[in-house]
Amino acid sequence: MDFKKIVFYLGKFKFILIFAVLVALAAGFGSWQLGEKYSVSVSLTINRYGVQQSSDYRYDNYYALKATDEFGGTVVGWFKTPEMTQAIFKKAGLSSWPQNLNTLSRRFKAAKISPNLVEVRFGAKSEIEAKSLAQAVGQIVSERTNLISASSWQNISFLSMAGEPVIVKNTSAIWWNVLAGLLVGLAVGFFVQAGRNYLK
Repeated sequence: MDFKKIVFYLGKFKFILIFAVLVALAAGFGSWQLGEKYSVSVSLTINRYGVQQSSDYRYDNYYALKATDEFGGTVVGWFKTPEMTQAIFKKAGLSSWPQNLNTLSRRFKAAKISPNLVEVRFGAKSEIEAKSLAQAVGQIVSERTNLISASSWQNISFLSMAGEPVIVKNTSAIWWNVLAGLLVGLAVGFFVQAGRNYLK
């Protein structure tokens, strides 16, 4: 294909190409301005201390592991409640948080990795916000753990410790949004161009 044919086809589909590029740029800009620029992972280690009243102390380690496993499930459940998200944002000193109940419930994703290890993942708009929320996650879980331990009538207590947060910048997500915007722009531009040609 010679240069003249390339210029001819570029001119023929100029509207589609310009429209697709504009949509791609808008998608990338919107992702950068409104999206979460950082992904964060915080590990919470949970241990039980205290002695379970049992007739056979040989099984105390088993009871400790089982109790820790069950308490880990409780910690995961905390992060599914809107109140937990609100408490974390307040502890982090952030004035704005999601106002929709469903969004609040999904803001933090917690999963039990092992009986005494829970991982919490979430997104943040800045590195400062990411560090503040990560610190608040550890503090809130520790406070609630201590509160439950203080009210235990079996002298069984739990201790939660937050690890160093892992913070990753979401640069690849922006380019995926740009690519998606380009493809959508090409498809919509093609149908618009076809409609214009049909109405001529």
